[in-house]
Amino acid sequence: MAKTKKKLVRLLTGALCTLLLLSLLAPVAFARGSFYIGSYSVSMSAGSNGSVTAWFQITGTGSMDQIGATSVTIYENGSQVKTFSSTTTSGMMAYNTGFHGSSVTYAGTVGKTYSAYVSFQAGKNGDWDNRGMETNTVTAKN
Repeated sequence: MAKTKKKLVRLLTGALCTLLLLSLLAPVAFARGSFYIGSYSVSMSAGSNGSVTAWFQITGTGSMDQIGATSVTIYENGSQVKTFSSTTTSGMMAYNTGFHGSSVTYAGTVGKTYSAYVSFQAGKNGDWDNRGMETNTVTAKN
């Protein structure tokens, strides 16, 4: 009976150690975000005469065939007012690089609040990954 108890304790200790090691490795895999996107960030700033600018940057997990923002949607007082698309707005996408940062500017109205939602994309060899992020909110100023 003592041998059986010893075996059970060893088995439970081994299982607990395995679970502990797996729990330490899980955050590392999750922190990367995706197979193609290493990190991304956005911000909104207020310029003069009501203009607002949505800034974005994205880092790939290596050199990507295409990396950047597919769209930037501007919201005025919570309602959608403008969408910039990478197919019609130059500078939103980059090619054969591991990093891209850019911005789009909207001619807003002084006193109104603005935010944006940026849709990111990065890919290689015909395979892609997408992520999105909302900016902070700013008030347009003179």
